Amino acid sequence: MEPPQEFPFPFPPYEIQKQFMKELYNCLESGGLGLFESPTGTGKSLSLICGALKWLVDHEKSEKRELTSAIAVIDGKIKNCERPTDDWFSAQTELIQLNAEKQTFQAKLNGILEFEGEKEKFKRMIESKAAKTKTAQRVRQQFGSLQKKPADQGKAEEVGSDVSDTEKDLILEDPLSDSEGSSEEEDKEEPLFKNTKIFFCSRTHSQLTQFVHELQRSPYSEDISVVPLSSRQNYCINKSVRKLKHINLINETCLQLQRRKTTVKKEKDLKRSKTTNGCPFVPGDQKLLMAGVLTTVQDVEEIVRKGQESNTCPYYGSRKSVKNGQLILVPYNSILHKNTRVSLGIDLKENILIIDEAHNLLDAIEGMHSSVITGRNLLHCYSQLSQYQKKFDSLFSAKSVLYLNQLSFCLKKFLILFGATTKSHPNDEVDKSIVPKLYKIEEFELFTEIDTVNIFKLLEFVKASKLVHKLQGFVEQYGNNVKIGEQKTTKSGITEFLNSIKNKDTPSQEAGSIAGTTNTGEEVTSSPLMAILSFLESLKSSCLDGRIYVLPGATIGQGIVKFLLLNPAAHFHDIVKDARSVVLAGGTMEPMSEFIDQLFLMAGATTDRITTFSCDHVIPKENIISNVVMRGPTGVELEFSFHNRQDTKLLDELGRTLLNLCNIVPAGVVVFFPSYKFEDAVFKHLDKSGVLSKISVKKCIYREPKLASQVFSSL
Repeated sequence: MEPPQEFPFPFPPYEIQKQFMKELYNCLESGGLGLFESPTGTGKSLSLICGALKWLVDHEKSEKRELTSAIAVIDGKIKNCERPTDDWFSAQTELIQLNAEKQTFQAKLNGILEFEGEKEKFKRMIESKAAKTKTAQRVRQQFGSLQKKPADQGKAEEVGSDVSDTEKDLILEDPLSDSEGSSEEEDKEEPLFKNTKIFFCSRTHSQLTQFVHELQRSPYSEDISVVPLSSRQNYCINKSVRKLKHINLINETCLQLQRRKTTVKKEKDLKRSKTTNGCPFVPGDQKLLMAGVLTTVQDVEEIVRKGQESNTCPYYGSRKSVKNGQLILVPYNSILHKNTRVSLGIDLKENILIIDEAHNLLDAIEGMHSSVITGRNLLHCYSQLSQYQKKFDSLFSAKSVLYLNQLSFCLKKFLILFGATTKSHPNDEVDKSIVPKLYKIEEFELFTEIDTVNIFKLLEFVKASKLVHKLQGFVEQYGNNVKIGEQKTTKSGITEFLNSIKNKDTPSQEAGSIAGTTNTGEEVTSSPLMAILSFLESLKSSCLDGRIYVLPGATIGQGIVKFLLLNPAAHFHDIVKDARSVVLAGGTMEPMSEFIDQLFLMAGATTDRITTFSCDHVIPKENIISNVVMRGPTGVELEFSFHNRQDTKLLDELGRTLLNLCNIVPAGVVVFFPSYKFEDAVFKHLDKSGVLSKISVKKCIYREPKLASQVFSSL
């Protein structure tokens, strides 16, 4: 397909924007790898939206047209084969081949028609729901609520499980079981037809929200099905799960609730409380939630609100919407991290991947796949694991005991790097003879003797047995009794005696550390096992792709073992191989050679697939005027040197200058400051002097927050 001369756009596009969209269209059509640079303020987001979606719409029409044409051609050949002929055998052979070919094309065409029919069905579902809602509201207004809450309902929900049931929840799952809960299994169903999708990535959740709002004012807002994917942390509406701080704990708890719900149905266990019988929001009315997602462009917050209204899980609702979606919005880590990509069911095969704000993509991949553990993590994890195993050892299977022992073995060997043992305390001093070291992966495994452990199977066991979730539950229930080793002390005599009296009636440092903090106030991760597993996952990398850096601290707890990823292309290879086209876009993509050499070529791409595009600012010269204001309205020189910044006369003159400009300039005015501190000082002075109140008569005043995540909410 050739790019069109005109692209649908919310306003007449600049020439540079037209060039951007044409180059993007060509890149997607040819299955290329694109590097697109467009400075801030040039409408990059809208150009990406309109260029990519125009190609997608044309591609879908072309695919349908080509299939219809191919079937018509085959029908003509079939008619010729059905005519009487002397060579009956050859005619029948050709007829069989043609029918098989037609059947393949017809199946694809039927898939497209069914896909289009699903979208119309979802639209009718939303219209029907809206009509029913209006009717229900009218009835409630006329007759009031006739529903009454059963007297025993509140009491029934408060019935807890007894001690034995609580402890059952802490025992490891059978690692041989394949059940992952109904919601997980349903996602594995293969759809009849896989439409071409565009996966759009950006760094943060707020940037994707801004992109959604750009999309809502584009010409495609009513024609394209947009599905924003996000983590359970952003989508979960179960309060008991949301209160967990660590994203991995939220994931584990969610999966555990799905599994428990299935188990309870099988066992018909009526003793469990509502909270232990599974999540009340799954499955919910997922069809209705999917219909809303696929027919209306919404951001994550809007989908969460719809989920709360319908008591339906937005996380699983959005995931199930992916197979019918055309534009899928995902944060960086959901695409760049393979395990996350697989868990979300994201299939890049023959689909389009567009990564916005890609100027720091190499750093993002390195940071995402690097990991770090501390001596404190190791000691706390070993303490929790050993006492958990001691508590339930007789209830574990032989295979579970084997893998738990292997994990404990790894922790012991890692502690040796700091000259520590399992009886050490995080505040014990490190021997000064231990110096920083850098290891290759195979050298590290040999030195620590963990080469005898199958890391792949160990991690599979941890996942299948839900060890993270079980261990966290054990720590929460028995935290005050879970202790680590005693701290070594060099004090003696009177000093030691006085300290022992002082600390006699206070909770021990060891118990406090398990609960979340030490007596020095130092934070301790609520799940040290997560950091350990992340590090072990890193050891699965190729030996050439990373290094392990061991940095001893002043104390054992401050020691660090860090995996450093040296080759980001190793985690980009599958993306380049599977995707039809990959586009990296950003405001500043130079040096482009860095992306070409370190990412595309090292990931196995060829130079003929690579396309580059760079443009200048879109504003024409006649639309710009640049002036330097030397003095204010009363003649005070505007010299904002460091020594003059606090001069009240200078700040008063600045206020008068801004007030005059706001009275003259018809639209917006942007004022830049060299620092947040100076901006705050000027703002307070102008507020005190009454200048801001005068400006607010003409203009609305907004201040940029320090945190980038708060910018969108401020606007």
